[in-house]
Amino acid sequence: MDEENRTNDELTLSFLLMISTKPSLVKYEVGGKAVISGGRKAFDAALEVDESTKVPRILHTIYQRAFMSLFLVSSVIESPYPPPDLIHHPSGKHELRPEDQVAVDAAQAEQQVAQ
Repeated sequence: MDEENRTNDELTLSFLLMISTKPSLVKYEVGGKAVISGGRKAFDAALEVDESTKVPRILHTIYQRAFMSLFLVSSVIESPYPPPDLIHHPSGKHELRPEDQVAVDAAQAEQQVAQ
């Protein structure tokens, strides 16, 4: 994640995520730009590191938005979908958070409608 531009009320970050499935059969790559508006307090809140995961909160937000698209792509190409959470346990076993389950359910429903 790199800072591209900063003004008094807007921060632009570029990012590139490389995500592997568990088991490691597929690698997904997602990149783009995130724009944070609102000034210094908003910037600090978004860049604050989550104590439990040691990852900036903005990356969780980016991953939540990318997950649904990756889930749909994986369904279309009939490959394993990426982990629903940004930081998953080494055992490979994890439970879905409620917001991740909503994204999975929506993606599955959309796929069924497409068929």
